[in-house]
Amino acid sequence: MSLQQHWRTPLCLAPRHLLPWLTERGSLTTMLMAHFPNISVKVIFQGWQAAHLDEMDCLGPIAHQQNIACREVLLKSNQQPLVYAHSITTASALRKGFHLFGRSGSRPLGALLFADPKIQRSSLSWCCIDTRHPLWQKAQAAVGHLPQRLWARRSVFYSGCDKLLVTEVFLSSINCK
Repeated sequence: MSLQQHWRTPLCLAPRHLLPWLTERGSLTTMLMAHFPNISVKVIFQGWQAAHLDEMDCLGPIAHQQNIACREVLLKSNQQPLVYAHSITTASALRKGFHLFGRSGSRPLGALLFADPKIQRSSLSWCCIDTRHPLWQKAQAAVGHLPQRLWARRSVFYSGCDKLLVTEVFLSSINCK
């Protein structure tokens, strides 16, 4: 199975209450705000690191050759973590199409992405990740004990030729209201 196929886990295997979250094409932050009180963003990491194996093909050959810009956050409601988000892009995209990525601070990234009509989004991909996946491991390091498996979704945002990969991991505390 290729890495891209890995992110095509059939949605019929996902818990029913997660389907609206996994398939939402608009801003996840906006959807969270409609269902949960006091949504906040906690930045866990913002800097440079190597792309994970299943991310490299999404950004193209440059992701294989150099470190990429990474932003990791928790989306919370009343201090309860709901979503662990991991976003990456290249150094050249930081200078061009995604120049605001590096300066987003504790603002939701979706607010920037969906406000710019020039930015386009790919189709969504999804996967059930487990303890072997680096994003599961990072989410656990950020929030503590987690179930053995978590559902995640990802998509690529395009600004011209520049790409930004956003992966959102749904933590056990999220539940459709």
